[in-house]
Amino acid sequence: MDNVKNMIFTEKYRPKKVDEIVGDFGKIKLYLKEQESIPHFLFHSKTPGTGKTTLMKAIVNELDCDYIIINSSDDRKIETIRDKVKEFCTTKSSKIGKRRAILLDEADGMLATSQNALRNIMETYANNAFFVLTANNINKIIEPIRSRCVNIPFSYPEKKDIYVYLERICKEEGMECTEEGLNGLIELNYPSIRNCVLALQDLHTQNLPVNEQTIRPANFFFKDYWEKIKEGDWKAVKEAVLSSTVEPRELNSYFWQKSVEEEKIKIIQLTCRNERDIAVGADSKIIVVTSLIEMVK
Repeated sequence: MDNVKNMIFTEKYRPKKVDEIVGDFGKIKLYLKEQESIPHFLFHSKTPGTGKTTLMKAIVNELDCDYIIINSSDDRKIETIRDKVKEFCTTKSSKIGKRRAILLDEADGMLATSQNALRNIMETYANNAFFVLTANNINKIIEPIRSRCVNIPFSYPEKKDIYVYLERICKEEGMECTEEGLNGLIELNYPSIRNCVLALQDLHTQNLPVNEQTIRPANFFFKDYWEKIKEGDWKAVKEAVLSSTVEPRELNSYFWQKSVEEEKIKIIQLTCRNERDIAVGADSKIIVVTSLIEMVK
């Protein structure tokens, strides 16, 4: 099978260059002009799915520089910073005249001790490497790191820009769509660009057009997943999480809400534990899928 053809839309249509990203990031382009003076960046927004990680990856694609990504699937304890990050920063770049890049996704999940170790590395090895951090809660990033970065707040994207982006995906995939359908899909999932794309893929999977009759939010099937958990069918939910057709943390929040409504004490406790573990940097897929087994026992 064609791997590209079968990729999830959020990856298949992830912009590769800064200019391709939904939103106005001309300021970033200016910072990238001079390799030697590229600053550390901190991208932050209260809402997930607005393009922080996409911009982070687009920067290194555009620069064609050496880089590593540390995200929720990696250990963010102090050993990771002292060993993996420091070693990368002290190693000579394979690209002549180009500094290396360290991408720290969801950096607000890092332990305080790790952040303290990081701030010294950011300062000491700035001549050889620059850092790009993302966060949904900037208050969880210690002030010494914030002060070492150019802070870029992500405001809500323009709906008209999201429309153009979704319309392009529809054309690429041969999907029928109407103006009312695309606008309605955006309204249901706004401001999350990711959820808009996931909802679009849901329709594509079912061979449905994008119109006023078919549009639904990306979490439309959360109710079905909740019913499956109550029936003891955790495997169907597992497949949805592992295939990235749902956002694990959003599903966990939905399960928490439903368990409170229906007084499912065990699931309340499990979803609270999941939220805590994800917040400190654990892999959301691993955490949620593992808890599914406990939910149905």
